[in-house]
Amino acid sequence: MSRFTTYAIKEITSSFLFLAILLTGIIWLGQGLRHIDLLTTNNVSIETYLSYVILLLPKIILLTFPICMFLAILFNLNRLRNDSELIILGTSGKSEKNILIKPIILFSTLMFLVVMFFSIFMTPSSLKELRYKIIEIRSSGIHISLLKEKKFISPTNNFTIFLQEKKNNEIFGLLIHDQSNINKPQTYIAEKGKFISSDNVNFLKLFNGSIQIYDSGVNRVSEISFDTYNLDLTPYSKKENTHIYPDELSTGDIRNNLKNILPRNFSKYQKEQFAELHKRFVNPIYIIFYALLPLIMINFSKRPDASWLYPIIAVAAIAFAIQIFQITFSNLLIDNSQLVTLYYTCPLILILATVIYLYKDFLYLLRNQNV
Repeated sequence: MSRFTTYAIKEITSSFLFLAILLTGIIWLGQGLRHIDLLTTNNVSIETYLSYVILLLPKIILLTFPICMFLAILFNLNRLRNDSELIILGTSGKSEKNILIKPIILFSTLMFLVVMFFSIFMTPSSLKELRYKIIEIRSSGIHISLLKEKKFISPTNNFTIFLQEKKNNEIFGLLIHDQSNINKPQTYIAEKGKFISSDNVNFLKLFNGSIQIYDSGVNRVSEISFDTYNLDLTPYSKKENTHIYPDELSTGDIRNNLKNILPRNFSKYQKEQFAELHKRFVNPIYIIFYALLPLIMINFSKRPDASWLYPIIAVAAIAFAIQIFQITFSNLLIDNSQLVTLYYTCPLILILATVIYLYKDFLYLLRNQNV
């Protein structure tokens, strides 16, 4: 490996790491704040919340790494030109593209392997674990941390609770309205209550109160007094959606689910799995294209003093358009499984077209020599 190749890889790597930490950190922080309600409205410890937001990282990395790699290469090519290093390479008799393409290919190959690993293994695993964790959190039931003094709180649609005061695990001046049975809504009034958990069952122990039951069938209210009453809170837990989405399934699970089934016989869920499976293998291939794309700026500007503003804008626009194309094609594959061959071919065609454009002058000279 030449000295310049090592130098270029170090420069691209340092820029990439800076951008990756910055962009991934911003998006991760935004996602973490978006789910801060887990701390404020659910009985979730700091440790559980941190483990939850950490599981968001693989999916964010899968999004940010290709973008950061493209920007790192774009930035370093522009810096090399502004520092006249590209001009020095050109005057030394070496082709700028030939000497730059080696470090870019080496770096992009490493990034391809990293993104492929995240796409096939890490991200599905983290999303599946995230699904189980959110089910556990959302279904943990009503807890004292949800309640506020002198405020009506509705943890679920059919349950409203009001209290005057709370101290530790005890609450005072309770008013509870239960509409789980719409024909016989019940109202609980108690001087005191205490949250108790036993054998994974949460219940509220009420002291010195009464239960008022309204029977809509006979339009009558009956009242029952009690010294103590155990109100089971299990029926008022949120029922979280347990459906596993295709991106939460492991690659092995999807392959087993689709095994020995013809694409024309796929159900809607299987079509989504089919598209998700191939997306995991195809999207990392675009890494090579995004790495080579900034090199075409060299072809855009023939004079050493020419501005690179428009080439940079053009290259960024192409990258953005291809990103939209990726997403669109992935969605099309759900209902058009026969496009799968074209789906794999597209990134290869883009890579080949970029290489041909980079070396079109060389190919032109070669063709003339043969003539």
